[in-house]
Parts: sequence; structure tokens; C-alpha cells
Amino acid sequence: MAEVSIRRADFMMVLAYASDLATGHSRDFALKSCVLAMRIAELAGVSDEVRRNAYHQSMLRYVGCNADTDLLSATFGDEIALRQDLVGLDMGNRAELGRVFVQAFKRFYYDLQPDAQARAVEAAMSQALAVARPVLTAHCEVAQRIGERLGLSEEIRCNLGQIYERWDGKGLPRGLSGEDVLPAVRLITLAQDAIALSDAVGIDGMAETVASRGDGPYEAGLARLVSANAAVLMEGIGATVDRETILALEPDPPVTLDEGACDEAFLAIADMIDMRMPFTQGHSRMVSELATGAGKRIGLPDPDVRALRWSGCIHDIGELVVPVATWMRNGPLSVRERDAAQLHAYYGERALASFGREGEAMAALVLRHHERLDGSGYHRKVGGSDLSPAARILAAAEAFQTSREERPHRKALSSEAAAAQLRAAVRDGCICPDAAEAVLSFAGQPSRRAVPRALAGMTPREIEVLRLIAAGLTAKEVARKLDISPKTADHHIQSVYSKIGVTTRAAAALYAVEHGLVRPGEMQA
Repeated sequence: MAEVSIRRADFMMVLAYASDLATGHSRDFALKSCVLAMRIAELAGVSDEVRRNAYHQSMLRYVGCNADTDLLSATFGDEIALRQDLVGLDMGNRAELGRVFVQAFKRFYYDLQPDAQARAVEAAMSQALAVARPVLTAHCEVAQRIGERLGLSEEIRCNLGQIYERWDGKGLPRGLSGEDVLPAVRLITLAQDAIALSDAVGIDGMAETVASRGDGPYEAGLARLVSANAAVLMEGIGATVDRETILALEPDPPVTLDEGACDEAFLAIADMIDMRMPFTQGHSRMVSELATGAGKRIGLPDPDVRALRWSGCIHDIGELVVPVATWMRNGPLSVRERDAAQLHAYYGERALASFGREGEAMAALVLRHHERLDGSGYHRKVGGSDLSPAARILAAAEAFQTSREERPHRKALSSEAAAAQLRAAVRDGCICPDAAEAVLSFAGQPSRRAVPRALAGMTPREIEVLRLIAAGLTAKEVARKLDISPKTADHHIQSVYSKIGVTTRAAAALYAVEHGLVRPGEMQA
């Protein structure tokens, strides 16, 4: 199998997208702030060291935002709406901050009578900062920990520990001021506020506001520089930002991760997703472990197993777009809430859309992890013909693991009861029987049927060859794709034909489609 090498910046872009979802920022907010920050850095003539720190800070500033979100939600209600209200706000202005808090509490206590609501809001206001301060401290500490797991330098991690500090000392949690606030932190605080203000009041309005905040949240000289050059700095940033633009901005030398480092990076993303609520801690790790083990048991090719391992880590990244209060409710969701929740698979696919070649296989699995063979899943409600063996395994692993975890509206099932529930879904035609038994066998549950062998006794390499044949590749193209000799490729092709009982590529392609190895629409003419 070819060596895997992925740019670390790709992982940072996924984390930036996840942070944008969780904080309610506009699309590509963190990536836009990265572009703007690099332009400001160029104009200001800062050192390469500050540029490097700012590049990372722009995408990872809010990577710890999921820490203690359940506590934030329990106090303020819809934490995403609160964060949207805070975007671009001068949080050193206590009057403005108080107004936003009151608005959040009124939203939270909307169902109370006026007098009762007023008392509830007053009580909540008295403890608002006492709740917010430790939560913001946790954001900094978690961001630093995730930065360490991505292999970032100690200097970059120090910046992540100051994400809410301000030039005038009115920031949190330590109240640092002036030169004690690191240069990259000052730059990114200004750049991200500039993006938010431009969205809200336009470029001219942003320039005016930034100028008025000099020596407040922003260093005065930097504020004047941005204000005076706002139109040039913001040119073209209103559009979406593509992967190539961000990769091109990375200070030299660009950092790439090998497969082992990628594994750790995906686990870091999994933990970032799952820390949002106490009952999801470790969920994505377990789904990844179950899916990987099941994939190996039925002999999937190594690239498919790797895609399962990584997609298992990040399958729930799209859930960050839904407020915690929705997931924490001890009761049924409204139709609107259910629709929003079911779209999390779509948002998960989008998170991987710019991840490069390795992201395509993961995106396809993440998009389908709640789909069912009979079309009863979500969000696209496709059937078995659209579900590859790997997709069927991920769906079975997710269903089994979730049922073993407690949720606000139900108790956790024992492994035995969860296995019985998964098998009931098999009998109902929802879950693939082979996928279910592979997952349950790996999880240590007594098997009700033999764990399926690889299709027609094919080896993982032969399954890979069959998939390429079905996609329309010739023997020579298969050889180049797999980096093997044409003679070896032809030998594999003839072995595949023999094992599945066909003599033509067209018949082999049909077999591949029938067994979910190739989805309709992937075939070449």
C-alpha cells in the first residue's frame, strides 16, 4: 500500500470548519481570517515567526470551544445563538456584554411569565461571568492540548493559551495586557473581528469600528493600519476560500504527517467533537475501533480499512452545527430540530470536501453513516445499492456503539442487549447482516452466523483490482494505479474473473455494483 502523507494544514482546515460550526460563525470564517491575517502580517512587516504563529492561530483559535459546552448551555441556553450574538462585539464594554447576556437569558426563559422571567434573568446575570470564566479557561487549555497532539511547537501552543486576551487587559482568563499579549494573538483577534464586522456592517463600517477600538481590544498601530487599508486587505475575501489558497499561505517549510501522525490527528479531532457533552466522551474512538476491526475481519482492502478508521473518528463532526440543548433534551425533538439534527451527515461530508484525495473516501462514508439498506435512514434516504461494504460496516458500528451509551432520553443498553437490538435491525432489513456480524464478532459477542469471508474468497488486493476494473480501468491502468507490473495486474484480473465466475470486464463490473463495491455513477463510460 502506498505511503500516506497528508499536510497538517488539511487537519487544521477540518478543525477550523468544525469550530465555525460550533461557534455559529459564517461559512469559511476561520479560513477567511487566515487570508486576512497573512495580508495584515505582510503589510505590517512582521517576522516569519509571527507569521507562522498567526497562520496556525487563525484556524485553531476556537478549537477548544467544545470544552464544557454543556455547562454553557445549561446557563445560557442555545450556546450557538449566544456565540453568534458575541461575534464582533467589544467584550470589554460591559454594557454591550450585559445586553447580549440579557438577550440570551430572555431567549432561554421565553416560556416564563414576565415577572418570573425578570427574576430568572436577574438571578442568571449574577452568575454569568462566574460560569463563563472557567469555561473560557478550559477552551484555552483544550486548544493547547489539541495543538500538542497535532505536533505544534510550544510557541504556537502558547498563543492558543491566550485566545481571549486583549491589548487593554480586559480579556480573559488572565487579564494580560500590552506586550504580554503575544503578537500573533493581537493580530488574529483583530483579523477575526474584522471579518465578522465586515459581514455585519460592511468594509467601511468595519474600518471605522476598528479605528475606534485602538488601544482597547487592539493594539493602536495595528488598528490604524487595518483601518487605513481596509478595502485592499478585504479584497476578494467575501467569497469562499479554497484549500489551495490556504495551503499556499502556509509558511515554509510546509509540514506533512505520516500515517501514524495522521491517526493521532484524527483521534484529536474525535476527542474535540465528543467533549461537547459528557455522554458522548469517547464515542467516536469506539466507533472507529469497531469499524476498523470489522473491516479487517471481512477482508476489506487496506485503503478501505484506513478510510473506516479515520471516518469513524470524525463521523459526527456535523453534529456541532446543532445546539447542545437539542441533544440534551429529555424528550422528543420538534420537526424542525429533527430535520436539523439529521443534516449532520451532510455537514460532516462538507467538512472533508477540501481534504484532498484521502478525504473523498472518508466523506462518502461520513455522508452515509445513518443510511439504511431499506432506505429508511437519513439524510438522503438511499438504499443498499448506494452503500459500499465499508459504509454498511460504519452504519452498523455506529448503531451498536450508540445504543451502549446513555442519552438524556434513555439508559444505556448492555452489550448483549445492544447486540440483540442490532440483529433486530438486520431482521427488519435496515442493517447489513454481514456488517452487523463482523462488528459484533469484533466486539466479543457470540456470533449467530459465520463471520463473512471476503467476497468470493478474494484477497483485499483482488477486491481493489475488481473495483478498478469496474471503474473502467484497463490492465495497464490498474498496474499504474497500484504500482505493480502489468503481468501482476493481469494475473490479479484473471484470478478475480475465476473467483467470481465471469470472463468479461462488463460482468465483473456488474458483480462489483451488485455487491456495493462501486456505487452507481462512479463507473466510467
